[in-house]
Amino acid sequence: MTTIRMRTAAAALAVAAVGGTIMAVTAAAAPASAGTTISFTEHNISDRTFNLGSGHGFAVGYVELVANKLMQGGKQIGHDGQSYTVTRLGAGSADELVSAVEVFAHGQIDLAGLVTSTPSGPGTFQLAVTGGTGNYQDAHGYATVVPGSTPKVTIDLTP
Repeated sequence: MTTIRMRTAAAALAVAAVGGTIMAVTAAAAPASAGTTISFTEHNISDRTFNLGSGHGFAVGYVELVANKLMQGGKQIGHDGQSYTVTRLGAGSADELVSAVEVFAHGQIDLAGLVTSTPSGPGTFQLAVTGGTGNYQDAHGYATVVPGSTPKVTIDLTP
């Protein structure tokens, strides 16, 4: 998720550049339990793109790799790694397979999902919590991502 910028398949549909939507998690050092909510913003560290497909530019096979600092207020609470891969490019929309690992002081949370974009962007979207390590080893739930220049992410861990 490109530091959750509004760069999405939609933009690529309109022109020729897409942007992923990156999410971040604001996790405190305390152990997580069901019913916990973690909120944060992402600040981009790196963003690289390449194409595994037969086309050039934004096309099926276009991949974006992103790294972010996870910020809560003025404090860094972690970092992440994200990947976006365009799996479908259609008339007026595109799908990106999204995978992100949010790293905190006491464990990691894994996120994944398929995000659909239009020429105006993906809008707010959700990703599934697919697992975790450390304090998050039994993590379940979802993350809500609000795209923008400083993407906002909220992770809701459910029982």
